[in-house]
Order: sequence, then C-alpha cells, then structure tokens
Amino acid sequence: MGFFKDLLRPRPQEVGELLRAKYASFRRLLAANNEVLELITELEEAVSSGSGMSLEALRQMAGAVYPRVNQMIDDLNVIAEGRFRGLLGNLEKVAAGVDEALREVRGTSITAICIPIEGINRDLADAVGGKTAKLGEVRNRAGLPVPPGFAVTAFAYRAFVEAAGLQGRLSELWDRIQWDDMGSLAQASAAMQELIAGAELPQDVRETITLAAHDLYRKAPGRPRVSIRSSAIGEDGHASFAGQYATFLNVPLEQVLRRWKETVASKFSPRALFYMHSKGFREDEIAMSVGCFLMVDAASAGVAYSANPANPRSGSMLISGVWGLGKPVVDGSMTPDTFWAPRREGGGAIRTQPVRKTHRLVAAPQEGVLEEAVPPEKQEAPCLSEEQVLKLASYVRTLEAHFRGPQDVEWALDRQGRLFILQTRPLGLAAADVPEIPGEDVLSGYALLLSGGTTACAGAGAGPLVHAESDEELAAFPAGGVLVARQNSPRFVKVMTRAAAIVTEIGSASGHMACLAREYRVPTVTGASGATLLSPGIEATVDASRCRVYAGRVEELLAHAVLPSLRPRDRPSLAVAERVAARIAHLNLTDAAKNSFRAKNCRTYHDLIRFCHEMAISEMFRVNDYRHLRERGIAFRLDCEVPLGIYLIDLGGGVAASPGARSVKPGAITSIPMRALWAGMVTPGVRWAGARPIDVRGLMSVWANTMVDAGRAERGLGDDSYAMVGSHYVSFGSRLGYHFTTLESVCSDSVHENYISFRFKGGAADLERRERRVRF
Repeated sequence: MGFFKDLLRPRPQEVGELLRAKYASFRRLLAANNEVLELITELEEAVSSGSGMSLEALRQMAGAVYPRVNQMIDDLNVIAEGRFRGLLGNLEKVAAGVDEALREVRGTSITAICIPIEGINRDLADAVGGKTAKLGEVRNRAGLPVPPGFAVTAFAYRAFVEAAGLQGRLSELWDRIQWDDMGSLAQASAAMQELIAGAELPQDVRETITLAAHDLYRKAPGRPRVSIRSSAIGEDGHASFAGQYATFLNVPLEQVLRRWKETVASKFSPRALFYMHSKGFREDEIAMSVGCFLMVDAASAGVAYSANPANPRSGSMLISGVWGLGKPVVDGSMTPDTFWAPRREGGGAIRTQPVRKTHRLVAAPQEGVLEEAVPPEKQEAPCLSEEQVLKLASYVRTLEAHFRGPQDVEWALDRQGRLFILQTRPLGLAAADVPEIPGEDVLSGYALLLSGGTTACAGAGAGPLVHAESDEELAAFPAGGVLVARQNSPRFVKVMTRAAAIVTEIGSASGHMACLAREYRVPTVTGASGATLLSPGIEATVDASRCRVYAGRVEELLAHAVLPSLRPRDRPSLAVAERVAARIAHLNLTDAAKNSFRAKNCRTYHDLIRFCHEMAISEMFRVNDYRHLRERGIAFRLDCEVPLGIYLIDLGGGVAASPGARSVKPGAITSIPMRALWAGMVTPGVRWAGARPIDVRGLMSVWANTMVDAGRAERGLGDDSYAMVGSHYVSFGSRLGYHFTTLESVCSDSVHENYISFRFKGGAADLERRERRVRF
C-alpha cells in the first residue's frame, strides 16, 4: 500500500521517478542474480570435478558474491519500499559462516562427546571423521549391515587437548620440524606423543566414553570385544590417510579408554605427521575422532574394489579375501583369494582365483589377535562361495550408486554367514586409467531420440522416461526414472535422490535447478528443445555429457558413467571448497509456494538471491493499477483501432514519444514484449468491433452471473487499460467488461531474466465462456 500512497503525491514527476526507480532496481537485481548464479556454477563445477579451488580463489569468489547479494537486497527494498530490510541480518550471518568455512579443517560445533552409530551420517564428517561418518551413512541411508558401535567425536579430542593445555606446545613442536630431516621429524613426533601419553583425560570425557562402551557391550552376548579405529577429521575423505593411524582389534571393555588415548597419540607418529604435511594440512587442523565397533567374529574378510584398478575398462569389480580377519589383506601380509564380479548386475559370470592359505588371523581368547593354522580341507578352498560373492557384489554396487563413485570397501563375513561393511571410501585411479566416453562408431547402432541442449551435470543415466511437473507427480516419481519436464524448477530437488537423469526443455546450466543437480550429481541436460515430446514410459539413456537421449539402455555409456570421478580427491583445498559451497551454493528455499519460503529461512547466499528474485517479481506485480496516472499527465494514450483505452507508462526505452505528446501511435512502441503483445492484439482476423449474433443462452448466463456478482457491476464496463513498459519489460493491466487481466513479461537477450505471467479474474458468464475468453 505504501507504493500507492506515493502515487498520490501532488507532483506527477515524482510518481514517474518512483516507477522508474523501481524498474531500474528490478533490472539491476536480475543482472546481479545472474552474476551470482554464474559464480555458484563455477564453484560447484570445481567441487564436483574434484579439482577444488585455491584458498585465495575461494576468498576472491566469496568477496565477489557478497556485494552482489547485498545489492540485490538493497534493490528489493527499493521495489518493496523497505519491507525486507531484515535480510541484511541474514546476509551478515551467511557472510560470517563463509568466513568460518574459509579456514582449514577445524572440526565441528557439535558438543557431544560420543554419538551412537544410529545417529550418524556423512553430514557429520566434521564431527566424527570421514570413516565413521560414511559407516553411519552406509547403515542409516544406504541400508546395508554395519556392526553396532559409536563415535568418540572431534569435540572429545579438542576438550582433552584444551583441558591439558597441550595445543600451544604441539604447535611449537610442529613449527620446529625440518621436513627434509627425518631425525627432526622423529624427535618432534616422540615429544608430541609423550605429551599425549602424560596428559589426564577430563572427567566428562572419561565417564562418557566408559558409559558408551558399557552400552555397546550389552548389545552382544557372551564376552564381546570391540575394534577401535581412527577416524580423524579429513580421513577417508579428500585425503585417505590410509594406514597412517592406529587400529586396535579385539579390545575388552576395561581397555577402551587406554586404546582410545593410544589412537589419539597415533596422530603424531612420524609417518602420520609427514603425510599430513605433504597433503597441505597443519597439525592443529586435524582433530582425532575414533570409531568403536563390536568385533565381527570373521569367518572370512577382505577388500572389494567396485572397479578393477588394473583395468577399469574391464567392466568388472575386484574382490580379495582370506580366511579369518581381513587385516592381512589390508596390510599386504598375505596373498588373498581373488574374485571378479560384473560391475553391473547380470553382466557376466563370477571368476574365482583361490590361493593356498595355510594360516589365518583370528581374535585371541582374551584380547588382541593371533595367527592359527587353517584346517587342511579349507586351505585351497575359496573363502567365499559364489552366492556370497554375488551378495557382496550387490552391496558394492549399492555403495557405488549411493556415493556416486567407485568405492574401496572393507568387508567381513561372520561365522553365521552374515555379511558386514566395515569401511568404504572413494577408489582412486590414475588419470591415465580413466576410460574415454564411447566413440560415435560404438553408439551409431542406437536410436537417437533427442540431441541438443546444455550440460548442467555431466554423466549418463538410464531408466523409464517420466514426465512430471506438479507436486503430486513428483511425489509419485519412481526410483530410477528419468525426469522429463518442460522447464527447470528447484522443486525437482524432491526427486534428485531417485532420478537416474533429468532432461528439461527450457532452462540453463546456471539456474537454481542446475545447481541442485550438480550438488546431487544427477546427470542433467537443460534447454533440450523437444524434450516434452519424448514418449513417457519408454526406457532411455541420457548422455548428459554430450546432450543426447538414446532409446533403450546404452550399456557402453552406463558402464563408464561414473569413471570420470575416479581421479584422487586428496586436495585439502577441496575440503575447504566443499564447506564454502555449502554456505554459498546450497539451496534450502526450493519451493516458493511453501510456508517455509520466508526471509528468516535464508541460510546461504543462494537462498538469499532466490528469495530476492522471487519477491522482486511478486512486488512488481503489485504495480498494476494506474487509472489515476492519466490525470497526472504521466501516461501516453495509445492512438489505435482497438476499441480499448490503452495508456502506456514509459519506464525507459519503452515508448518513442515527442516532447509534450499526450498520445502515441503503435509504431512508437519500442518495448519488445509490448510490441509482441500488440502484434497479437491486431492479428488479422481478430475483430474487436461490429455486430455479433445474439446467443440467448449466453445472454441469460451473463444476467444470472451479474445478479450474483452485483458488487462488481457497480464499476461499470470498459475501464481504461494501462501498460507499464520498458525496453524489455511490460506489465499490462486491463479491465474489459467484468474481466480483469494482468500480463507481465521480461523479454531480453539473457535467458535467465526472461519470464511471462498471465492472470485472469472475473467474467459475468459461465465457466466455459470464461475459459474461451482466457484463451482469447
């Protein structure tokens, strides 16, 4: 209402200035929105490719995003007359979060000392470390069996180090290390480990770990034991830290605290310190979380690679195993049995290469492990049956699909035949081993259904084509389907965990939906003309890398769809980039129709620009009633043959009028969308005047509806129509009889800015006739 109060000011020129200011802010807001989306796209591509960005580049990006978002908030407040000033508080909170993320790995704000595995997923990697976080993800989201357990968090480590006053001394020792002098490294390592060994545990840390261990031991019959494994912040993530820290097997209850402390001390071994330094970390950036899990009484155990590292093109996964515990496979101390299973289900036969296994590692009666002889009848027998290999292969496929990339998996089979996942992490291959996308000659035998568009997220996916737009259709979207839609929408986030691929007819690679597709790593093609003509229900393969859709399943594409992500993700800069992306690029406000689409819920820069964009468009619709502007000499009457009183309000570049003119001819319209609207209004064959046959039934319908809607009849017929026009903008409001129409559009060279909206209300006729008038 504040805007209309401004329109009642005495001086007409002030009204025109206000309108032009709103329009200028609107266009500036749209431009800033596009610039921020381009920056978000650059950041997400760096994260999804595994290349990361330097700390300086991330700071420059954050510095470029902030003023643009700030400008958008200022422009929105010009358009909405200050109603969204509170967004500035959200902006400062987001900026503070980005600044925090720009620091190296620091752990998390979670203050729990222990967290049970039931409450863990990969979102808690900064609290419990990558190893335990992924095991929680495997159990709670991928739905695969994991031994019962709990995590002793990074917070417990920080509390211990802080209470003992160790961090200053540890940092001093780190800074003194001469990294090309192994003696210097060994000396610093010994001093650091001595500090850890001599420090007392805080009472709350000691008691909480003990209680969690008691609870865990009660979950198993007999005399259970646990395994205590390092899960440092950053481990099994972008830097594997493989074999750098301690693991203790078959630990009794009374030894849990001591082994936890020894695991913490292993962070300061010479090899761990050197590895840390070589990967670009500082000691104080790595907090040691520890996972504590019930021991699996293993009949056999080992490692599975979801792609064969020796030959990624082979289409097979590689499984290694031995009798007893899997430690000899992990540390390379024993030659294991080898099994080759197809990467895709039903893709071939199981191949087995057993070896002679004379000894195995088993849990000792009291604690620790011991080596014992394998019974003669088992020494040359494979440690897994074909049925067990098939089951393990299915687990590995599930992990690869869930984590969107090939996996290095530790597994164990207990004496009851139950299979458990003990660890999963990304499988790294040398860049030279990454297969190329199949060539044209290979794909020439497949029917091409669609070609063209823009890659929003590279890769390939196959499934039945599912046309879905509405909330109801999205709710019913089947797992493994290929979403086909006319236009990009952030609402499609609802199916991104289920969709094999996405194809849209209208959209770009830097919009909200494209950002979400990259975040969820769903192969996506946008701007694919003719996509909605694809027949729903048919099986198809989407090659998002080359923007093509083929009929049926193209196994040559699907077999290698995930391999481009195999290159090692061990750069510390990537860890920082992912955290920065979470605060800049993540989108929480995906649906403007939901009650949650509010200013208070803007928690990232992407949320803020999405909210500003949506609210700006909504506010511009409010500026659509200019009947009084004619009297103030601001509007130009359109001198034309159409029997409507049309007035044009020029916001800049919309009308070419002579100085002092009160009316203009249609040829003076320079607004692109208004010219298009006018061309439609004067289309040959459309008659605006002249006699029409009288339809008695229609006349009675008008009379009946007029009686019911008498309140509207008081205003009379044929009110003037007004169009607010700029060079690329129109907001046209019209009242013809009892029909109230508003049409608004931006038509520019930038696809990101363009939109059109049409609203229709009223009409003193039955529904059928009103629908005809809407179509007209």
